[in-house]
Amino acid sequence: MAQGIASIGIKVKVNSVELNYVQEIGALGAAPSELDATCLKDSIRKNVPGVQDVQSFEVTYLYDNSGSDTDYRRLRALQVAGNAVAVEVELPDGTKFATTGFISTYVDGAKVDELITAKLNVSVQSDWTVTNPASN
Repeated sequence: MAQGIASIGIKVKVNSVELNYVQEIGALGAAPSELDATCLKDSIRKNVPGVQDVQSFEVTYLYDNSGSDTDYRRLRALQVAGNAVAVEVELPDGTKFATTGFISTYVDGAKVDELITAKLNVSVQSDWTVTNPASN
């Protein structure tokens, strides 16, 4: 068995529709804050976990606005609608991460001799749930 999993084949769905040209995804979860539980008798600082500080989930994708079914056009419509929608990321081993959030998207700028990219920003509204892959 090989160690690790290549990123080839990662799927990102927003509102149940798979994005076509994803190049990069952000973190799928977050560490909790640390609450100080140190007492005067303690010789080391002690912490207990607090709330999870889930930052926005960000996806970089190739910009294309040539038709009504492009990633940019669909994401922009979700942004304008202003409703929280389902977001799902499936890894090549079948593990699925799912959450809900408000969508925003924008063109990330442009440079000489590079493709134009755009960013999807999901203002996460629920904890990421993990569905393990089906065992063989």
